[in-house]
Amino acid sequence: MLRGTAWPLAGCSATPPGVRTAARAALDGAEETARASAAEWLAALGEPGVVPPEPGWEFGDGVLAPATRTLPADTLWWLDRFRTQALERGVPAPDVNRWLGLARPMLRTAPDGGGPVVGRLGGPLMLPPDVPTPGDTYEPVGEEGTEYTADHQLILTLDFSAVPEGATDLPLPPDGTLLLFVNADLEPWPAGGAVYVSAGAAVEERESSPDYEVYEYDTPEELDAELRRVGALRLVPGVSLPSTPPDDGMLARHPHAETLREVWAEQTDGGGDWQLGGHAANFDDYGDPVAGSADPEASEELADPDDWVLLAQWVGFPMSILYWTIPRQDLAARRFDRVAVQMHANP
Repeated sequence: MLRGTAWPLAGCSATPPGVRTAARAALDGAEETARASAAEWLAALGEPGVVPPEPGWEFGDGVLAPATRTLPADTLWWLDRFRTQALERGVPAPDVNRWLGLARPMLRTAPDGGGPVVGRLGGPLMLPPDVPTPGDTYEPVGEEGTEYTADHQLILTLDFSAVPEGATDLPLPPDGTLLLFVNADLEPWPAGGAVYVSAGAAVEERESSPDYEVYEYDTPEELDAELRRVGALRLVPGVSLPSTPPDDGMLARHPHAETLREVWAEQTDGGGDWQLGGHAANFDDYGDPVAGSADPEASEELADPDDWVLLAQWVGFPMSILYWTIPRQDLAARRFDRVAVQMHANP
């Protein structure tokens, strides 16, 4: 973090001589950053009478959104590094700070796969008896009057009760499970959606037979077997900034957007195959899948790009990203039938 003094880590087994005394002296100093830094360090050591500064103090008042300021220090470190590198690239500090105001909390997979369990990948498919198996009904060419149903493939069962409150800025339910589906077929396009099951609802295992040409897998069964081998989905706190190509409106508000998103693209630790909330990850500059979910010809609540949010994304297939999006107001109302699925891929 940006601090006036680089204090030792609070978890160190021994504090170098004189450092605690220097930190106590800094509490009475005139330099605001040094005071806050010393207070944070001493409070972490349990120093009596020392009150730590508010989370995110390093970025100044009003820079980060309230939901982002409360992220763990090791998560905010990525924003601090981003800010340092953006300033080194010549972006004016006010422009960097306004871009930091777009930062959003999220949950993501860690590089080592650690973290609390929040869901299960693959089957079995557990649904209430009165909920139909998600899928599409279609009438094959030349077979008028004959309807076929193509089941959607279960990818993830997410346990909302295991998602920490405030881990994202989305209006997620406090409990229940969310089942995410997709048939990852690029011809003509992926089909999928989501089903919400309220807490305590009786469920039963449902037989499902997706029948489609899976992108980069031989069969849906092979994909399900791979998902089940992974099993538990573990997510940790993360933070995101816009990374997709800016439109004219974004460029008008943030003239250095191209440089800023380039700098953010360099902030990676190799994790993040799964993401819940936040900004959608960029794929080959295909555009923002969240804004792209809006349908100008649909009802008013589905037509405004600003109403849509990223629910989840998965980097689960080679050279591609899958996105589940939904209007924020529908998420709050638990209208998960409004979830849209997109896949950006370069096969």
